[in-house]
Amino acid sequence: MHDKEVSNRQLRENLDLLEEKCDDAHLRTLAYKKVIAKLYNRKVRPRSIRLGDLVLQKTEVSDPTRSRKNLATNWEDPYHVKDVIQEGTCTLATIEG
Repeated sequence: MHDKEVSNRQLRENLDLLEEKCDDAHLRTLAYKKVIAKLYNRKVRPRSIRLGDLVLQKTEVSDPTRSRKNLATNWEDPYHVKDVIQEGTCTLATIEG
């Protein structure tokens, strides 16, 4: 009887320790991701797109089914920015109009 009570108490303690270790691992992962994001964002130079700028469009946008082959270009011909709706979103027009 005594051994069973001791065993149950030790199991509960181990479960508590396991939860603490999982929480610690989660916090370490979050801290690591924060550091990596900070290092990446340090190298990124933000660019604002203005009306009339020439931009390239990724082929994934115009061809979501990816019917093109592997050796196809990743970018389509240049486009003029016709209208800037919000930061990062704009309406494009071909060079001809």
